[in-house]
Amino acid sequence: MSYLPTKSPCDCCSKEEIRQQIDAIDKEIISLFALRFKYVSEIVKYKNDVESVVAQDRKTEVIDLRGKWAEELGLDKATFERIFECLINHNINKELEILQKRKVS
Repeated sequence: MSYLPTKSPCDCCSKEEIRQQIDAIDKEIISLFALRFKYVSEIVKYKNDVESVVAQDRKTEVIDLRGKWAEELGLDKATFERIFECLINHNINKELEILQKRKVS
C-alpha cells in the first residue's frame, strides 16, 4: 500500500495540509524500511558467520553510496550517511540474532 502525498508542496494551502503530506511521506518511508527489513531478514539464509553478517566492506560501500545519492538530490551527505549507518547497525544486530537462533535450532 502506498502512502505517498496527494499534493505537491506548492499546492498546499495551509500548515496543516503540509503536515498531512509530510506525514504521508513519513508513513511511506517507514513502509519501505519495513520492506527493506524483510530482505535483510532473508539474506541471513546466505550468511554463516558473524563476519559475513557484519560485512564491513559492504557496510562502508552502502553508507557511502547512500550519502552520494543524498548529495545528488541536494541533501546533506553526512546526515544521510549517519541515518544509514544507524539503520545498518540495527539490521546487523537483528541479523546476528537470527543467525544465533538458527545455530541453536
